[in-house]
Amino acid sequence: MQAILRVPVAVFSLLLEVCLFWYRKLWGRWTSKTPIDEWLNVLRHAEVYEDWDHAALQLDNLKELNLWRNNPASHYYDWMLISDRLDSIVEARDNNDPQSLLDLLRSGLVRNLGNITSPRLYNRAFAGTKYLIEEYIAQVAGAIEDINHRVATPLHDMYTHSYTLSTQRKLDFLHDSRQAFGRSTLILQGGAMFGLCHLGVVKALFLRGLLPRIITGTATGALIASIVAIHTEDELPGVLRGDGINLSAFKIHGQQVHDEHSWALFAGTNWATLLRRIVRFWREGYFLDVKVLEECVKANVGNLTFEEAYNRSKRVLNITVASKGNPALLNYITAPNVLIWTAALASNASSPSFYGTTQTTILCKDVTGQIVPWTSADSFDVHTHASDQNHKSPLSRIAQLFNVNHFIVSQARPYLIPFLESDMHGPSLFTARYKRAQMTGHLFRVVGLELRHRLRQLDTLGLLPVTVRRFLVDEEVPTGVGASVTLVPEVTARDFARLLETPTKETLDYWILRGERSVWPAVGALTVRCAVEYEIERAYQHARSLKAGGLRRKSSADGGAAVFHPGQAATGPSQNSRPSAQSTITN
Repeated sequence: MQAILRVPVAVFSLLLEVCLFWYRKLWGRWTSKTPIDEWLNVLRHAEVYEDWDHAALQLDNLKELNLWRNNPASHYYDWMLISDRLDSIVEARDNNDPQSLLDLLRSGLVRNLGNITSPRLYNRAFAGTKYLIEEYIAQVAGAIEDINHRVATPLHDMYTHSYTLSTQRKLDFLHDSRQAFGRSTLILQGGAMFGLCHLGVVKALFLRGLLPRIITGTATGALIASIVAIHTEDELPGVLRGDGINLSAFKIHGQQVHDEHSWALFAGTNWATLLRRIVRFWREGYFLDVKVLEECVKANVGNLTFEEAYNRSKRVLNITVASKGNPALLNYITAPNVLIWTAALASNASSPSFYGTTQTTILCKDVTGQIVPWTSADSFDVHTHASDQNHKSPLSRIAQLFNVNHFIVSQARPYLIPFLESDMHGPSLFTARYKRAQMTGHLFRVVGLELRHRLRQLDTLGLLPVTVRRFLVDEEVPTGVGASVTLVPEVTARDFARLLETPTKETLDYWILRGERSVWPAVGALTVRCAVEYEIERAYQHARSLKAGGLRRKSSADGGAAVFHPGQAATGPSQNSRPSAQSTITN
């Protein structure tokens, strides 16, 4: 009997051992991390660009995406055209033939030549795009540098039959190249607390030499743009670390309120700030105190005007302000004597839900230096919906004033982030969790696109309220292939609970890193889009410095806006003179 019973027990033990063996094996395989998983983890949690770039290169090697980068062929761009032009430029440089270089460069001064800026070319691999495109851009930039540093000699040597460049001809070529290629602008749109990500965007672009000289801001983006545009190249690193931003107004106000009210027991916690702002919204209809914002802006910007800020940093600051329901554009040409802090405050206070309906007076300096109220010309326009429809986007106005044809948009509006995705986001991470999140994100974006489409239909019929239409016009980027790139920070549901927090040094560091991470996947694309532009700007300023003012072209004799390559010292006209609008456009 016992022998009979031992058989089932032995079989059961054997089956149990087999089950445990496969359980351990499958569980180990499920929980073990492959090299791809480890590098993905490094990619997601990198705190500096160098670590992110190293992880991206490793992932490209592991997933064999570097084979795609090495293969020049693709139906997304004209790779044969780029290859032929690359061979011609290399040959002209090797033969020291400046005339051929000039002809090649003039015929290819297009940012999207052969469709090389297509987003499909930058979302296939982690670390960049086709090596052919990257090499082509490097050779074009090198050719411009060769022309820039060529010693001025007679145009034609009758004995050697060699062709060389004079300084005047070089200056004319670079001036025409600047006009033909166009310029870039960085647009910082909205954000509330999410708007602090803009600091990280500016920091990442600045450290990689990709920060445009023309910066535009709206709402919280106007505050960040103001702080960036008033500082010189040497001062910017400290500001972009958060050390140069004065947040004492929020700290002092918060302490005063906690001392006066019954929720002082929660002082020092986020609950106290959240409770205080909810009570304010219940009683007064808005969350934030515009007076505290005013003190903060004044502490960081001072009483600088747009013209004074331009003369100090040589950066062009643009701020959009609601005027009769439409965004008006303020800069050193349209409003040279306006105080920057009042324009930035007006751009923020146009949101009644956050700051109430308080009307912010824009101030300016008169001829004697006294601060007086400023009145814009369009404040006297008759307001109708037809005039609203004829009102163009402020970005179109920037394109007209400064020859801008490329827009780098940092989007941080809380009500838009769930429906948007960065144009340059890299390939899928090939994990089940990421695929589910990706499908949810795609669904949200489809809903957002459909909603915006319906709003534009209502606007066409004249049925859209002015306050809603203002945001549509404000966010309207001029269309065109390769004309813009959108950067969107990655936020979680928990981040939305931080919208009403009081800014501190810790929160600044948190959001700056979020903003930086939104830029890193787009570095390769922005280099392709902007490297030639910045090299032309640098060469042009160098050529201008070698040429006497009386010998320059008439269109550039007025001085013009000095443009510099990111990371280098600014050069240009004296601090006491302001160029005219015409010289700004042509120079």
